[in-house]
Amino acid sequence: MGKPKLTLNSKIIDVIPDSDPESRKAWMPDQVRHDKIAVNRSPSTHVIANLVLELWQSRLVVLLLVPIILLALLNFLLVFTPELGFDALWYHLTIPKLWLLKHQWYFPGGLLYYSVMPRLAETIFTPLIHFTGTVGPKLVQYLAGIGTGYVIWKILENFKQTTLWKLIGVSLFYCTWLVSWQSGSAYIDLIRTFLEALALYFCIKGSWKIGGIFLGLAIGTKWLALGTLAIYSIVFGPQIIFPAILVASPWFYLAYRFTGNPIYPLFSGLTDNSFSGIGSAFQHVLLTPWYLTKPFDDFVSPLVGLVFILAIISLKQKNNIAGKIAVVGILGSILTMILVPPSTRYFLPYFPALIVSVIVYLSTIKNAIYQKITFWAVILSGFLILGLRLLAMQKYIPFLLGRVDTNTLLTSQYFRLPGIFIDADGFVASLPKDSKIIVDKLHNLYYFPRDFDHTSWVTNFSGYDYLVTIGEDSGNIKGVLVNTNKLGIQIFKLTK
Repeated sequence: MGKPKLTLNSKIIDVIPDSDPESRKAWMPDQVRHDKIAVNRSPSTHVIANLVLELWQSRLVVLLLVPIILLALLNFLLVFTPELGFDALWYHLTIPKLWLLKHQWYFPGGLLYYSVMPRLAETIFTPLIHFTGTVGPKLVQYLAGIGTGYVIWKILENFKQTTLWKLIGVSLFYCTWLVSWQSGSAYIDLIRTFLEALALYFCIKGSWKIGGIFLGLAIGTKWLALGTLAIYSIVFGPQIIFPAILVASPWFYLAYRFTGNPIYPLFSGLTDNSFSGIGSAFQHVLLTPWYLTKPFDDFVSPLVGLVFILAIISLKQKNNIAGKIAVVGILGSILTMILVPPSTRYFLPYFPALIVSVIVYLSTIKNAIYQKITFWAVILSGFLILGLRLLAMQKYIPFLLGRVDTNTLLTSQYFRLPGIFIDADGFVASLPKDSKIIVDKLHNLYYFPRDFDHTSWVTNFSGYDYLVTIGEDSGNIKGVLVNTNKLGIQIFKLTK
């Protein structure tokens, strides 16, 4: 029998033939790379070597935990900063705010077509906006990101993974650019991801009814989760369809009530270009690792493409449940690739499934060199994302320190907020309280300080006192230009 070797797959020292001495040395700390320790199998020597190995593992755990904890703290601070996200200011926050102002659910005309789509998250946001402004909605997203990491941990725990591997799984998800910025923004993608991760957890536990309930909630958050339901029905069985559709049915009803189409905006013309042509779809699917690593919109991490490749390789493992999880992640990623655009925000709900399948697969590989590469790649990726997020955080520091107010911060970031309304000089807020205001051209209107209507959903423009617009020729307006702020936003006093 050859010399024994140490592995990190267990918290004891496995004694196996030393067929690969280089791999044995690669994972041994320097303190236990001496033949006297490796060969001596006395109980006292085993205790010493085991203690050293535990300390080595603890160092890796700390290196994994540092970026996770620091990013969680950083993301929490972002919850208390002004919202700068385009879609959040367009509809995720604006529609709930308009409901508070007008008690109006549906806004026809195109600008807020989202108002008739599933709005579970926005419904939750409504009372939170009333009491907390943007803080409450952002906090929900933040907690959804933390919650998804916890669900990944629990799923890996179900596969009897060690603490080290579970932390790697959490790090692969949480230590990403996309999850980090979404955690401090009032988007809804992390909420959907959390609900679908819970659906996955209950499905692999055999509770398809509960899994279906969470899928129904995910559909109520975003129509794209219907694609997830199709995938789950293939992987886990069609019985999951009924509870999911039942839970999501109020949103089908609302869409039908206002538009006559229960799955609006599908087949309404608004989504005619939502899927890639055959050629583009084939290219995107074939090059999925590339498009995930260098995406259309939001960067995830340098490892995401590799995770997708390893998930495909993991299909050869004998673990049937892990294979099903891999199929969920792979099919979901492919679905993302055929959408226009192939946004990583749409990919995010499938990322946990890819991560779990890859962790389960990698933990079975006994080659210490491969494991060492895996651990250090994840650690370095985590610190890279942490560094990038710290740089991105700099613009918020004056606000967090109380040196600037919301309007000042928004004005400084106006270049990256096209179509947003910012009351830079407070003129609109100072208009008479009973004024009727109509807005044109501008479309990201959460920060509008008053009740208003928009030309996209109003057919009769008479009776309004003021028009708020941008880039308008005064000669085209029946009224007087009374103010133009430094961002070029114009306020006309209309002639009745």
